[in-house]
Amino acid sequence: MFNNLKVATKLYTGFSAVLAILLVLAGVSYFNVTKLSQANYWNNHTYDVLAEADAALSSLINIETGARGFSLTGEDAFLAPYHTGTAEFDKHLAKAQKLTSDNPKQQVRLNAVKEAQARWLSEAVEPQIALRRKINAGTASMETMVATVRDSKGKAFMDRMREEMSEVRRTESELLAARSAEADQLQSRTNSMLILGSLLAAACAALIGYLIARSLMRELGGEPSMVVDVATRISQGDLTMQVQTRQNDTTSAMAAMKLMVSKLVAVVGEVNSSAELLSGSSEEVSATAQSLSQAAAEQAAGVEETSASLEQMTASIGQNTENAKVTDSLATQAAKETIEGGEAVVATTKAMKQIAQKIGIIDDIAYQTNLLALNAAIEAARAGEHGKGFAVVAAEVRKLAERSQIAAQEIGEVASSSVELADRAGRLLDTIVPSIKRTSDLVQEISAASEEQSSGVSQINAAVVQLSQTTQQNASASEELAATAEEMSSQAEQLQQSMAFFRLGGQEPVATAPRRGRAVPTRPSRSSSGQPRERSARSWRGNAAPAYAMAEGPDESQFARF
Repeated sequence: MFNNLKVATKLYTGFSAVLAILLVLAGVSYFNVTKLSQANYWNNHTYDVLAEADAALSSLINIETGARGFSLTGEDAFLAPYHTGTAEFDKHLAKAQKLTSDNPKQQVRLNAVKEAQARWLSEAVEPQIALRRKINAGTASMETMVATVRDSKGKAFMDRMREEMSEVRRTESELLAARSAEADQLQSRTNSMLILGSLLAAACAALIGYLIARSLMRELGGEPSMVVDVATRISQGDLTMQVQTRQNDTTSAMAAMKLMVSKLVAVVGEVNSSAELLSGSSEEVSATAQSLSQAAAEQAAGVEETSASLEQMTASIGQNTENAKVTDSLATQAAKETIEGGEAVVATTKAMKQIAQKIGIIDDIAYQTNLLALNAAIEAARAGEHGKGFAVVAAEVRKLAERSQIAAQEIGEVASSSVELADRAGRLLDTIVPSIKRTSDLVQEISAASEEQSSGVSQINAAVVQLSQTTQQNASASEELAATAEEMSSQAEQLQQSMAFFRLGGQEPVATAPRRGRAVPTRPSRSSSGQPRERSARSWRGNAAPAYAMAEGPDESQFARF
């Protein structure tokens, strides 16, 4: 199972196991050292209690010494140890009580010492000092002092305090001895565990190191220096070496190196063959592309001339269409005006006929006026002298009537002639109007035909433009194909130079036959509008001339046929 793990996993597992052992040792050591530190603290605490107890006992001795000296000599200088001892006793006893606050039994003993010390001072020491002062004053004798000392309870109090302090020391000493023994045992266990843990960690590290080394050797298939040497020679292009592997070794790095060398030999041989074939084919492609480019250029020139002629034809047809439209407009206007003229002539004819009728009435009036004038002249002649003036007037009226009759007859003749002319003009206009309408219809047909011709020529022109663009694209594609062929030839030579880096020695490369009809990937080129278009598919068979096929030809489905 360990051999199936990755190298990193093996290293992690090995170091993690050793690290786990070391962490356990460190944890146990830390725990034991902490306990040792605590034991040392309590030992120091016990030493402090013992020191304070000894100091308190020493203070009691100083009190006793000072009181005895003063009792014997009566000098106040001997009371200095008494006063100092009293203050020191209170201080050291308070410290001892504070240090043993967690020990009720010790507290009882120290309280007993304090109580005994207070009674000792009040019942023995202070009365003795007061008696000595009386002796100094002459109110008492030394015999009284001797009797007081002999009968005093001071010794009993002192013995009791010494006994209690001794019990305090004994208890603290027992605690000190127990803690020291426990610390020694803990130290011994810690040392043993450190030794055993270190040996276990060393053994585990050695075992894991051995397993990892053996696994790495199996995976490498040899010494790392051998793998590095093989990789170095491969990186230098040396494929002539024989990679040595263990028997039945198919999974190690050395076995993979051996297989890689054999594959590289086969691949390099095949690449060399393909590069030679590619170089020859690219030269043929370049020649064919140049011929195609020249033909495309000539075709483009012819298409441009055709396009120019079509543009001129389109302009002429457009001008004819405009002229036909203008003529149609004029003919329509003329027909309209002719119809209006015919209507005016008809109205004029009617007016002339009415004038002729009116002139007939005037002629009748002139005739009747002439008759009336004649009757008036006759009546004037009958009147004689009285009718001469009236006869003159009647004669003048008669003349005017005759002249009016003559003018009316002339006007009637003119009106009759005008009526005939108007009738003739109306008949002529009736004949002209259909001709003008026919002319307008013909002009409209000519205009429609011109528009159809213009549309057809525009489609032809668009087709020619598209053909020109296609021709230009073919020319551009041919030039690009030639450039690609040259680049392919250059890259084939560069590939051959790169493959020359590998040395195959006397080994026969496992070359495969060139693949037939393999499509060559093309790069998208751009048309004159800047849009990418499909390149022509390129393929070849052996040494045959390359064949080209446009990916997309001009779409003629929308072209008008003439």
